[in-house]
Amino acid sequence: MARNSNIAPPISNRALNRATLARQALLVRESVSAFDMVDRLIGLQGQIHNAPYIGLWSRLENFRVGDLEALLLNRKVVRATLMRVTLHVATAEDFLAIRPLVDPIAWRGFRTNHLKPLKGANVEEILDASRRLLDAEDLVPAALGERLRERWPEVGAVELSMPARFLEPVVHVPPAGLFGATNAPALASASRWLGRGPGEPIEVEALALRYLRAFGPASGNDFNTWSGLTGGSAVMERLRSRLVSFAGMDGRELFDLPDAPRPDESIFAPVRLLPDYDNVMLAYADRTRVLSPEAQKGLWRANGFRPAFTVDGFIRGSWKLAIGKEMAGIDFTCFEPLRRKDEADLKREAKALIKAVAPGRKAEISFGMGIPE
Repeated sequence: MARNSNIAPPISNRALNRATLARQALLVRESVSAFDMVDRLIGLQGQIHNAPYIGLWSRLENFRVGDLEALLLNRKVVRATLMRVTLHVATAEDFLAIRPLVDPIAWRGFRTNHLKPLKGANVEEILDASRRLLDAEDLVPAALGERLRERWPEVGAVELSMPARFLEPVVHVPPAGLFGATNAPALASASRWLGRGPGEPIEVEALALRYLRAFGPASGNDFNTWSGLTGGSAVMERLRSRLVSFAGMDGRELFDLPDAPRPDESIFAPVRLLPDYDNVMLAYADRTRVLSPEAQKGLWRANGFRPAFTVDGFIRGSWKLAIGKEMAGIDFTCFEPLRRKDEADLKREAKALIKAVAPGRKAEISFGMGIPE
């Protein structure tokens, strides 16, 4: 048990759930701009092109797909590698400030998975050549690799593109990141796309405070899970005098900002549709504040989580969106029986989402029971 957790006031999982939903704008949709919400959440998971749009739609009043697309096109927001060396949609300022903290983690992952296929070629030389190419023009990874093969013909194009993709501050250039995009993303150097590259990294303590503002109460290990960094417990210890703490149901010490919202656990939580890899599913070492172990088994797939829906603030199943020329459908897979009222609320939410992201299509909604394969 962490120091002082035995005298910290207890906090239930349900109270943690309500605090998380409040921070994440999932209790009440908020009337702020898409930019402000991306900034507040320190980015949204962006492996799936459409996921950030659905994540923002679930959190904002009157959100339109074009709101986020305009931010990407105007270079105020970027799709790039950040926390946990995974793709995020984040503000340009956050990308430039946080990316240097990611570099050591990216290097570790690169050495483990992508160094050997380079067949002894010098990584720094490949990076230097990649930098020059991406400073000059946008290139999809395959094209970047083929250009590099002119100098390293013994190495495959995919393998040669990996140093830049892992180790350089590159941006996925639109149409990558736009709603419905399917083509391979073109890469550009951050220095060319944004007019400047990463500078001094944000202090880890400052990042931890922002994390707590968006995700708290949370432990140092939760911060590690969200960020991909290590040493979260020591960071929280250094910040202790500025924080309050609680004892979780399992005895873990959870930290928070004194003035952060912590609603009463009895407050109403509406149904919500969460996209693939949503923040609330990936931001904690202990996910039980939103996700039971049984539900986690139903949501998990390689490298992340399926889209999920919440009832009373907790994940109760998954869903799948299919958009055709004339129709759009959402299929719900429930992990447990739902009340008729909850089904009706989910139907309304699904129809509203279809109207927002697939206007003019006829909506078809279906429900089933089980665990996805």
